[in-house]
Amino acid sequence: MPKVSSKRFFAEQSAHSRVKADIVFKYVTAWATVMLNLRSNRRREAAYIDLFSGPGSYEDGARSTPLLIVEEVLKRDLLREGLRTYFNDLSKAHTESLRQEIGSLPHITSLRWQPEYKSAEASIGLIDSLGLSSDTPQFFFLDQFGWADVTPTMIRHIFRNRRCECAFFFRTSRVIAAVTNPNAEPTMRILFGSVRLNALRRSFASPRCEKETVVLTALKQTMREAGATHFQPFPFRLREENSPKHHLIYLGQHEKGLAIMKDIMGRSSSTHHSGVPLMGFSESPIQPLLFEPDPIPALQSDLLEMFAGRIVSVAQIFSEHHPTNERFLFRNYQEALRRLEESAVVTADPHAKNRPKRSGIVTMSEDVKITFPSRKAVP
Repeated sequence: MPKVSSKRFFAEQSAHSRVKADIVFKYVTAWATVMLNLRSNRRREAAYIDLFSGPGSYEDGARSTPLLIVEEVLKRDLLREGLRTYFNDLSKAHTESLRQEIGSLPHITSLRWQPEYKSAEASIGLIDSLGLSSDTPQFFFLDQFGWADVTPTMIRHIFRNRRCECAFFFRTSRVIAAVTNPNAEPTMRILFGSVRLNALRRSFASPRCEKETVVLTALKQTMREAGATHFQPFPFRLREENSPKHHLIYLGQHEKGLAIMKDIMGRSSSTHHSGVPLMGFSESPIQPLLFEPDPIPALQSDLLEMFAGRIVSVAQIFSEHHPTNERFLFRNYQEALRRLEESAVVTADPHAKNRPKRSGIVTMSEDVKITFPSRKAVP
């Protein structure tokens, strides 16, 4: 399997690399803000660990994820005082380049903790060498060139601590090719396990197999067994074709973290329909035939089924249901519930006439209580 040239990779930042960096940068700063404000975080610290950090800026001047994060940290008192950053790259030249670029940022010495740099193979031993307390919330970003560096063993090690989260870049098309490649079998068995790999191969034998879907399903199951309760993929597709290329994969243990990431991914998505994002970024328009006419009715049906006979707040409805899908955002739940109320399928407290309007639309705040009909009463 051919390797990506890091020299060529860092010459010019591609459109999908910009989107990927933007998603991770926005999530890390939002995540760190939440973690540092937790009353239970007595240390008042959190850590961002980038195991494949690269050299800093691209040759075209575009800023990489590490630079975007440190620049934002310098702007916010809470992050400047509480976020620790660790950058690693196997290439010493890349590490030194990143060190120089970050070191030249204005007011870099105002950080409570100066960034730490390493040049080593990404491994469990490297993670342990950072000496972070198990009480410190940690976010790991793994943007590796290949696909052999992210293993269930590493993910399991990361998720030993209940406040750890992770995102990694998954080269889907390469993994699809490797599933049936005898030369890649040892690595594929490490990633999926023998039983799951054999099941993938059987699925691939079917001419109707949607290989991208079954590979992501197998990966989700593998990551869940490694300790990641929540799995959110974000696909990147290139201009020349609509086939799977890469996915940014988010792994987490807490529903609120998943909600933040889905919102950021939703805003970064190329296509929306009725306010619902088709999660993913494409350099060319997606064919309209891929969309259902309106996704909201499907969400309405799901809510009527899940919450039948219950009285539940909007916040709780969202918290319980949104981890079961990869697409709907909080505002989509508000719209679904608003439609159900307008059609008198559910009742809300306070009633719509007693709630304020914004831009002519009745609000549906988190604390509104929704009464769902029993299953027999659903029309």
